[in-house]
Amino acid sequence: MPLRQPSLRQDGPTRCFPSAEARWEAVAMTASHLRAQGRPVLIGTDTVPDSERLSWHLDRQGVPHTVLNARHDRQEADIIAQAGRAGQVTVATRMAGRGTDIALDQPALSAGGLHVIHCQRNESRRMDRQLLGRAARQGQPGSTETWICSSNLQDSHPIGDPMLTACSSSVTESVARTASWWRRISVRLHQWIEEQRQSAMRRHLLKQDRQWEVRAQQARR
Repeated sequence: MPLRQPSLRQDGPTRCFPSAEARWEAVAMTASHLRAQGRPVLIGTDTVPDSERLSWHLDRQGVPHTVLNARHDRQEADIIAQAGRAGQVTVATRMAGRGTDIALDQPALSAGGLHVIHCQRNESRRMDRQLLGRAARQGQPGSTETWICSSNLQDSHPIGDPMLTACSSSVTESVARTASWWRRISVRLHQWIEEQRQSAMRRHLLKQDRQWEVRAQQARR
């Protein structure tokens, strides 16, 4: 469906890091910089341990933040309500994806809107769009980035693959290198294969449901 208002979202290039630790350190530094500008920041992580490890790096950088994961689900409404405030940094697992609307205050809008850092290894592009779609909603300003590391590619590429070697050797310390087009295509290909597998499973389940309905109707006759 067409957008109700023109999108002002700015999508940054995909960045690749040699390890999760290098990525979390860089994320913490970027969050500190954006917070100083008055930008609210939403960082999407895969798991509870990932979110807590990133929280440790943020504490180390002296960045005030909140964490939304399965261990803080009771505070979800309060955390989301505050996530759009100027300078607010929120670390979240997939709980902050679909169906979450982050309302921004005026200082946050004036500073450039919500910035989303996508650090998840999602199985489908739809889940990527859900997280990145938290930024720049309803014609508001906002921006996004996708940050991956070598572990994001290990499921779809064997150990020793030149892609992993390039990803690991092209970045030193916490300095990220912009991923080339073939890296992005590789990740998208892996997601496309997973989407096709899930689609086949849904079709199979639907076929089974129809067969059970026919058998139930026959049994009632």
